[in-house]
Amino acid sequence: MGRNPGVSAVVSALLGVWEGNGEGGYPTIEPFSYRETTKFVERKDHPALHYEQRTWRQTSDGEAVSHWETGFLRLHSDGTATMLNAQGGRAETMTGTWQRHEDKWQIDLTSAGYAGDERVISSTRSIQVSPNAISYEMLMKTTAHPELTLHLRADLATQS
Repeated sequence: MGRNPGVSAVVSALLGVWEGNGEGGYPTIEPFSYRETTKFVERKDHPALHYEQRTWRQTSDGEAVSHWETGFLRLHSDGTATMLNAQGGRAETMTGTWQRHEDKWQIDLTSAGYAGDERVISSTRSIQVSPNAISYEMLMKTTAHPELTLHLRADLATQS
């Protein structure tokens, strides 16, 4: 499938397996640390990238799966982006933009809708992609805390 050269460049930067560590928290939960693996895969006959994100938290009994998310990220040639994902019994649609910012790609997404969890009002994701690293922040607003607040932050390094 032929892509706009800018889209091809950011897609190439995302593809592969990324691993690292993150920190989470929210006014309604205790702060925590986690280990993450995220994988971006391209299908040559489809315009969206498939991704899978898995995280593990350390518990008193050892390491336990904390979060498992799968979805699709589509980067459009006009600089807009769409993400669709499923996670822990809910589905989310996000829209936003992507652009080159100095030596990194910047992807900014805002929730457009949720299904399956009426507690979540909205969320944002800000993702920076450089040749060997991805960093991101995720903020959310919930019925328990209706101000957009940092929930997750992680730094990942390329593994493939």
